Amino acid sequence: MDILWIVLAILLALIVFFTAAWLFCIAPARPRGNFYKLLRFDYAHRGLHEKDLSVPENSLAAFRAAVRAGYGIEWDLQLTRDKKVVVHHDRSLKRVCGADISIGDLSYKQLKEYRLHKTNERIPLFSEALTVVGGKVPLIIELKSYDPVDILCPLVWEILKDYKGEYCIESFDPKIVAWFKTYHPHVLRGQLMAHFTGKEPEFNSGFKAFFARNLWTNVVSRPHFEAYDLHARNNISHRIACGLMKMQEASWTIRTAEEYRLCKSAGALCIFEYIRPEISDGHEH
Repeated sequence: MDILWIVLAILLALIVFFTAAWLFCIAPARPRGNFYKLLRFDYAHRGLHEKDLSVPENSLAAFRAAVRAGYGIEWDLQLTRDKKVVVHHDRSLKRVCGADISIGDLSYKQLKEYRLHKTNERIPLFSEALTVVGGKVPLIIELKSYDPVDILCPLVWEILKDYKGEYCIESFDPKIVAWFKTYHPHVLRGQLMAHFTGKEPEFNSGFKAFFARNLWTNVVSRPHFEAYDLHARNNISHRIACGLMKMQEASWTIRTAEEYRLCKSAGALCIFEYIRPEISDGHEH
């Protein structure tokens, strides 16, 4: 009997230890960030682009359209070969420009020759996009993980540091989020996440994917918000972090009125495309 009680005590201690470790790892930043101004807006995913491609994603036209409509904007950053910060999602130009070439292999001068979805729009510089927005609406700025963290982040910050508008940053890469935690902790930072399986370039093993999708990477990045794929948001770690621990939630990508209502009822930042939230929720934006 003594051995049984010892075994049970050990098991209980292990359960308590691993539960405490789990909760410690998934916890958000302290103090919590102030999202009052950001929560007043919904966010057009890659700008207010059109499904028929007449207004391409991540274009100056899409950013101007979002500003005119009064929406915040979510967009993506990466580097050209000559280290210019540009706004674009894919590393390759194949999907949007028809050229099977990497942005990282092109100088900005070369990149300017390409057009988005056969329109007159080209891939803009980060500085150009900031000028177009001019602080009129808030921004969710995603840093892609194509470039080395110690090169990408300082270049982005050098452009962003004097910007007067409201913004936050986010990334799938915990090292990028952690860079801002270390060097500019006042900047609102978010950990992007989805139900990764280990086949993705960001988390290319089952081990990494498990720890990432269950938010254990928060121990490194200590984000102010968790930007989780809406369709996987019932992940238990995500629910505890955003519910019990009061982490701010962001949801992507919202494409239906039902998804929009779910997102708003959760008090999340809403990143949408192909809908107009002022129509979806039945009142003025």
